This record gives sequence, C-alpha cells and structure tokens, in this order.
Amino acid sequence: MDELLSYSSLLRRVWKWKEAFTTWYNCSPNVAVASLGLNRWCQLGEKIDHEAVKSTLKTMRNWQEEIINYHRCRWTNAIVEGRHNRIKVYQRRHYFTCNRDGYKAGILVECNRNRF
Repeated sequence: MDELLSYSSLLRRVWKWKEAFTTWYNCSPNVAVASLGLNRWCQLGEKIDHEAVKSTLKTMRNWQEEIINYHRCRWTNAIVEGRHNRIKVYQRRHYFTCNRDGYKAGILVECNRNRF
C-alpha cells in the first residue's frame, strides 16, 4: 500500500481521510463525540481539492443526521439490503419464469439460506 500511495500525494491524503472516517465510525462512543468527530472529519475533507471528495462531503452533510443516528443504537439495515440484493440477482437470473409459485419459493429459499 505504501508503494501505491507514494505515487501521489493526493492519493495518500484521500486514503488517510478515508481511514480517519473508518476510525471515527468504529470508535465514537456516543452521539456527542460522533457529531464532533464527523464535523472534524468534514473539515479535513474540505482541505482536499478534488471533485470526488467534494461530492462525498455534500452527501455526508445531506445525510449527517442519519449517519449520526447510528451512534444512538448501533443498528444498521445491512441484512435487509443484503436480502434485497439477493432478490434482485434472483430476478435477473429467472426473468421469464412461467411458474409463479416456483419463482416465489425460489426467492424465499435464496433469502433464507444460511451464509457462512
């Protein structure tokens, strides 16, 4: 990773900024600290002059309340999103299935299969 980051100072700064977000997300103990940390992280991003970073900052500011809410109860909808993705993939594979009951049963099997 160090070799890749040595090619561009911008790449190194963006990577460090991304890592700071991961640390903030995993290590903020409560809402107050999380709110301060997210504001500090956004301020760091403002110092990076790149369109992708600016777009990310805009999105993060638009969804700031929802992002901070994670630190209230530590729940995500990852399971729901994963099942939704499996249904969409199943639909693509079985687009013209004539047997509606078999189609519905297949979705139930796909979504309730243990993933290890």
